[in-house]
Amino acid sequence: MANTAYVGAGTTLGTSYYMRRFYAANADARTTTSRSNLSNSTLTGADSHALRRAIRSLGSFTYDDDNEINIKNSVSAFISTYNNMINSSGASDDRTVKNTQKNLKNLTAEYESQLDKIGITVKGNGTLESRSSLFGSADISKFESLFSSDSEYMQRVNSYARRLENRSNILTQIEYNDALAKRNANKQTSSSVSDSTTGKTDSADTGSTAVNALNIASVTPVTADLNTLLNTGIGSNVNVIL
Repeated sequence: MANTAYVGAGTTLGTSYYMRRFYAANADARTTTSRSNLSNSTLTGADSHALRRAIRSLGSFTYDDDNEINIKNSVSAFISTYNNMINSSGASDDRTVKNTQKNLKNLTAEYESQLDKIGITVKGNGTLESRSSLFGSADISKFESLFSSDSEYMQRVNSYARRLENRSNILTQIEYNDALAKRNANKQTSSSVSDSTTGKTDSADTGSTAVNALNIASVTPVTADLNTLLNTGIGSNVNVIL
């Protein structure tokens, strides 16, 4: 199916347009290159948020022939967003995230037959794939039963997406707090090392001063003239026994 939709008089909306709308809150999670720079929790949160936006978008359409191509392009963007969320949540080590992802995959499996009738295949790993030959020609009423605001499937997908988004936000905050604590600990360690080094330097300087004073005292004859000692400044610091 072509990625460009023509809606109304001269209006052009493509799958990429809908993807940008869905990922408006975190554009870096939209493309493969920028996704590699984000943590898994951040990705799962961004994907689940984008999926919920996709569901709202699909629910806002009037399902008639005038919107057919636009709806199908929006569904194509939904499929890409759904797959992103399945992949990111599947890579998580968090039990809540993994269980929610499993439940979502089981839900989609329940609708496999209906999805298949409009040209959407549920793959073995739980992701979705459209078959252009059938997807492009399927009757728009069949899309309405699956993707409109009244669709039970969309409502249940939205529930799981919300759960994933909330949990991912918690995990992202934990990651941030851990990173902040680690940074503060490193600063304290660096400060302690600096203070320790300064202390050693001061001690060494003090010791050198004491040694110099001792050397001066040792080379000064005890029988020196008192006036000479006073004139040289030594007498003010050294007790001389006459």
